[in-house]
Amino acid sequence: MLFKITHRSFSILLPAVLLVSCSGWIELGTVSNGLSTPAPAETVALPPENTSTPQPTITPTSSPTQVFKIYEQSQAMLPQFTQDVDAFPQATRYLIDVQIDFAEDSPDASIQGEARIHYTNTTDEDLRDLVLMLWPNQDQYASAMTAGPVWVDGVQLDPTEELGGVALRIELPDAIEPGDAVEIRVPFRIEVEPFDAHSPRRFGTTQGVLIAPTFYPIIPRLIEGEWEVVSPPPGGDTTNSEVAFYQLHFTYPSDLALAASGVQVDGRVHGGNTEATYVTGPMRDVAFALGPFKEFSRDVQGVEVNTWLLEEHVPDETVVADAAGTTLTLLNELVGPYPYKELDVVDAPGAFGGIEYPGLVYIGTVGTPWMIEPTVHEVAHQWFYGLIGGDQIQEPWLDEALATYGEALYYERAFGYGRSTGFLSQLRAVVRDGAHPTWPIGLGVGEFESSKDYGDIVYLKGALFVDALRRHLGDDVFFIFMQDYYNEFRYDVATTMDFQASAEVACDCDLDALFNLWVHEGGEIADLSR
Repeated sequence: MLFKITHRSFSILLPAVLLVSCSGWIELGTVSNGLSTPAPAETVALPPENTSTPQPTITPTSSPTQVFKIYEQSQAMLPQFTQDVDAFPQATRYLIDVQIDFAEDSPDASIQGEARIHYTNTTDEDLRDLVLMLWPNQDQYASAMTAGPVWVDGVQLDPTEELGGVALRIELPDAIEPGDAVEIRVPFRIEVEPFDAHSPRRFGTTQGVLIAPTFYPIIPRLIEGEWEVVSPPPGGDTTNSEVAFYQLHFTYPSDLALAASGVQVDGRVHGGNTEATYVTGPMRDVAFALGPFKEFSRDVQGVEVNTWLLEEHVPDETVVADAAGTTLTLLNELVGPYPYKELDVVDAPGAFGGIEYPGLVYIGTVGTPWMIEPTVHEVAHQWFYGLIGGDQIQEPWLDEALATYGEALYYERAFGYGRSTGFLSQLRAVVRDGAHPTWPIGLGVGEFESSKDYGDIVYLKGALFVDALRRHLGDDVFFIFMQDYYNEFRYDVATTMDFQASAEVACDCDLDALFNLWVHEGGEIADLSR
């Protein structure tokens, strides 16, 4: 996300929390995993469907087993990347069915639904519990979520709330052995409230638009045998997730337009409502937006880039779409190819400067003079967070610094080296005049004294470090490194040590001194005085 920092005679939009063309640079070939052709669509029998209306405690009654059609996830991928779907046979699979309603004469909305989750124990240890994160209960979300009870392999279990309702822990009657899978079913309901630019949120209603990321119970990462159940510090991103596959079924008022991660594979209109089914490729999490949008689409290197705008912001379509398309083209060349068929850029007034989610980004500044930087930054997150994951709480620089540097690359490509140099000089001035210019960029979100310190160091100084690394390595080696880093960690989770090791392999050199000065230890940096 982006907030505006004013410094002397200029202003910069910075990502504020947490969920991107010049020829002649590095050309990257198609990535192929050489795997088999995806299996055809099938139908599966799932546990009994919820037929009750959850009130605040959700207690659905049993009904006959319902058969759902399972669509091919490969439909969400560009043709050259359909084989990526087969690379994750044990990835978690989510089948989510929701109905969305807006209250009459009120900006409030509600989401009622059910998640059915196929989860495989990919560790070498027995799992004796499971955790579901209910992110709409976190402070950055203008919403309240109730969920449960939970069925695991048809057995009803009562979970225990943790983190004030942000997590549900489920003690299992029988451990899940390594390699074994379970089927989880949980109904849920979300009451959604409005927000505005004076009190931005990452979930809620704004000017008739509902933005809803991670709107379902999601399984967190397992780290060294422990579920990652943490309450994110204020000012940072919230979610850390492994890639999974999603099939999403929405029912919503037909007078509104829906944008969602993935691609639509089915739909119909009846009785004033629209039903639509979406599938995704391997994605860390998903999001949607519902509102009175006008949709605009363009093809960018085979990707359908969709821009969803409110009526009053339609005149800004070219600016937003050009920024998104140029960034996609640029990072396709310099980092690695975007593998999904679609990318949605959504007008979400007041949603910070912008918020990133896989396949879909919210832009909170459409209609203002500051649309390009948020759009570029959030689209860059499709690579740095979406495709290459990282710990957004403990090592936020890995995605935020690189997304901010994506803005510098955009300016270099779209307007020339001088404009990019000027942008970096602005960042340098803000960091130099900030409270803690010697702090290292590798700190966790909770280690900063304020959101401004966090922005100055992680986003701005972080981008300056990426530029310093580029100058240290030289363009040829730097962009070879970025492509190698992408190829090694695409769909995976990288750490700072992984990033450094990948750079050292590319340059065949020792980068300890540079990383210690900028990332690990900090200190006086001559570059900041330029």
